[in-house]
Amino acid sequence: MRYSYKAIDISGNEITGELEAEKKEDVGVWLSDRNYIVVEVTQATLQTIVNTPQKYLRIPHKDMNFFLIQLSNLITAGCPLLMSLNALQRQVSNPSLRLLLKEVKEKIESGKSFSEALKSHKEVFPSLFITMVEVGEVGGMLGEVLERYSYIYDTMYKLGKKVIQAMIYPFFLLISSLIVVVSLLVFVFPKFIEGTRRTGHDLPGITQFVLNVSNFLSNHYLIIILAIALMIMIWKIIMSTTKGRKVVTEIFTEMPVLGNVLKHIQIALFARILGTLLRCGVPILTSLQAVEKALSNIMYKEAMNDVRESVSRGESLSQSIGRHRNLFPESIILMTDVGERSGNMGDMLEKAGNIFERDMEMALETAVSLIQPALVLFLAIFIVIIALSMYLPLFDIVKVVG
Repeated sequence: MRYSYKAIDISGNEITGELEAEKKEDVGVWLSDRNYIVVEVTQATLQTIVNTPQKYLRIPHKDMNFFLIQLSNLITAGCPLLMSLNALQRQVSNPSLRLLLKEVKEKIESGKSFSEALKSHKEVFPSLFITMVEVGEVGGMLGEVLERYSYIYDTMYKLGKKVIQAMIYPFFLLISSLIVVVSLLVFVFPKFIEGTRRTGHDLPGITQFVLNVSNFLSNHYLIIILAIALMIMIWKIIMSTTKGRKVVTEIFTEMPVLGNVLKHIQIALFARILGTLLRCGVPILTSLQAVEKALSNIMYKEAMNDVRESVSRGESLSQSIGRHRNLFPESIILMTDVGERSGNMGDMLEKAGNIFERDMEMALETAVSLIQPALVLFLAIFIVIIALSMYLPLFDIVKVVG
């Protein structure tokens, strides 16, 4: 239950705020313990309860990464958790994060653990982070766990950023190519060919074909727009269902170049996250469940679910992932097996994560290096076709005149 309160501090200043508690009396006790004089405690209004979480639904990566790194440094240096959160609340510039830290701190002050306070804000903190905090609290290594998670968080962000940055140039090249194609077909080609048609000569086949395409684009643009909108709607409907999303994911994952990139991203995340969790002392089944939630590819999610069930029946991890060789290459299976035999699977998987991150970058560079020439080649072929369709009629006229 959430309560609003008014109180007076030892200096006579009025303070107000909100607090999560099981009953109203708990709020009064919490205020009295801090030498506040209670003026009023009321149940928070529905409007307040609804609006408050919306203020920090999205925390930018830069601010969240700063919070994670600074908190891990403070905890590792021996600074108490509440003092660390209080210091960070004053330092962070993002108002949403500042409000979030204030509420987390209040929950801890009311008697909840750090992980319990984080569970109230699952829209901001992922289950992987909450799981690692729970382990850190139980094992007395919260600083180390926070440091490792900040590294995972930054790694996941950088992987996504690298993919986006690599696709920016091909995307703009594709858009510019389409703009050039449509502009030539709709505006330039019809005017150029109009004079040729007045001579009464038959147009060459390639010219007539291009002219038909131009006329279709000019006269049926509303149909084209509606068709594009319909395809987008169908795409959203397909992606909203588990079966449809799985079919689309399988198609993309099995593509020669793009599929290689997608696989390397998921494998790198699998190895990095699982290795970190195991090194922190998280049980294997809990770690596999956290990895399953962290992966975005539905094929890998289903594979991790199957692996977790197999491990729960007593099967080794290397044998379990070995049944999914279409998703996990021999190298990751071998490194997992070596880690199991040597008793340092966490270290081995973290090394595998580093290897596959580098491989992912190389696969991404290969994909981009193939996409760019393909788009340039497409544009060049189109320009050649347009040029032939425009100049062949002129050649025919010159022959007749000659």
